[in-house]
Amino acid sequence: MIVLFRGRRPLGSSSERPPANSGTIVFVNERSFRADDAVWGWTVGTGAAGMRDWVWKLSVAVLVIALPVLVSWSYHRWTALPEEVVLATGPSGGRYEALSNSLAEVLREEFDVVVRTVPSEGSLDNLQLLRSGEVDFALYQHGAESLRERFGVNPAIEAEADAGEQPVFVANLYSEVAQVVVHNDAILENAGDWSGKRIAVGREGSGDYAFSLLLLEHLGLSLEEIEPLTLSYTELPAAFRKGTVDAAIVTTAPRSPVVLRLLAGDEAGACRLRSIPYAEALASRELIVSTYTVPTALYRSQPTPEPPEPVRTVALRAQLLARRDVPSSLVEAATAIVLREQFQKENGLGELFHGGASFASEKPEFAVHPAALHVYEPELKPLLNTDFVEATEGIRSFVVSLLIASYLGFRWWRHRMQRSKEHHLDRYIRQVLEIERRQLDFDQTPDSDDSPALQELLDDVTHLRQEALGEFTAHEINEDPAIDSFVEMCHALSDKINAKLTRQRLANSLKRIEGLVSARSLGDDAPEA
Repeated sequence: MIVLFRGRRPLGSSSERPPANSGTIVFVNERSFRADDAVWGWTVGTGAAGMRDWVWKLSVAVLVIALPVLVSWSYHRWTALPEEVVLATGPSGGRYEALSNSLAEVLREEFDVVVRTVPSEGSLDNLQLLRSGEVDFALYQHGAESLRERFGVNPAIEAEADAGEQPVFVANLYSEVAQVVVHNDAILENAGDWSGKRIAVGREGSGDYAFSLLLLEHLGLSLEEIEPLTLSYTELPAAFRKGTVDAAIVTTAPRSPVVLRLLAGDEAGACRLRSIPYAEALASRELIVSTYTVPTALYRSQPTPEPPEPVRTVALRAQLLARRDVPSSLVEAATAIVLREQFQKENGLGELFHGGASFASEKPEFAVHPAALHVYEPELKPLLNTDFVEATEGIRSFVVSLLIASYLGFRWWRHRMQRSKEHHLDRYIRQVLEIERRQLDFDQTPDSDDSPALQELLDDVTHLRQEALGEFTAHEINEDPAIDSFVEMCHALSDKINAKLTRQRLANSLKRIEGLVSARSLGDDAPEA
């Protein structure tokens, strides 16, 4: 490669230029040039060193171009939705099933992912499925876990709870109302009437079962003092129709399919909705529940309203939970879906519709997933996806360590190479010093003619400078202070020799002039014979 630059022609004849070889142009101190300004260039053979420099620069360029592409690909890979999403639907015929199926349908349509639903017995069963990693999302009745621990429900679930990873909170969806449905032939007006009755308390893995134990404790009863029936939602209508059950404790949304069927369907007239005795006292003692009033005629207005008067009861929150290791992008998508007005209207989520993000995020039983929190509070959302940041933390540490080690290694290598090159310069510096010592012997007496010897020394300095600079690239010459010092030494020595050479030539010229003048004077003084 030949690079042209504006400079000055070096001292001496044209033979002082370095040979034209393939390589890189170098810039020699301007003071080493004559006054005739010209544009010219010379080349310096770089050989293997030049090839290494070219390969190094090419590698850096490829890395600079490829790194953003690699980072972008990795980021999209980490933040992409999974190919399959699994939801626990809850008991057949219940509100959990309908809502889970609705969420699954939106995920399928909008994100083109495979969504699979898994039936379950309810809240406690859903927790078990989340902890075992069998499902990604599940609905859960707030407080069911604490009630299970309090009443020692299903020790096998407790063992899995201790071993499994805790799920994370996504959103509150609605209030699950404790609705006591009583057969018309049964009398349950006060707490004492419950003793010995056939009460459907729900499946053991459900939130109904956990709340039924709390309600019985509130009434001063235990399971042994009643006849508990663990019926599913699909079994309740037939049991009321046949009269094999006196009452059922159903903790679900108002106008849920199972209660709507019992009070306004084929079984209408066989059962009725009744208030929970001392509901306000229960809500004041238990922080997980709040008072709730079922309005008159919520389920039926004709021929007779049902309920015929407001029903005092309590409610708990139905919460959407996720497995802790579910991708943040998926949690963020699910949170955004349940906060949409269209989704809320289609699924009758009135409290969520009116309360918005405030209702959705209040009183979580488990830790809030960061992605859900970023939906509720967008100002806290980081620039990069949290999953990507966590997943690449180890890689980033390794890359940073590698870069630091590479930088330190490069500095060591460059320092060593510089030291090595300085050793090469030492040889040339010694030769310069030797030339300087030799020039001291010349131009010492007035009658001596040392011009040829001084010219030879000047040529030696020029050739020595050219030979030394031929071993370095232009970048090294500009960056290495040792090379600059060497050039300055050569320049100073050339000036010194030039000064002596000038004096010698001037003295010789004066002698010749003096001889001519003397000869003419002798000629003029000769006798005119």
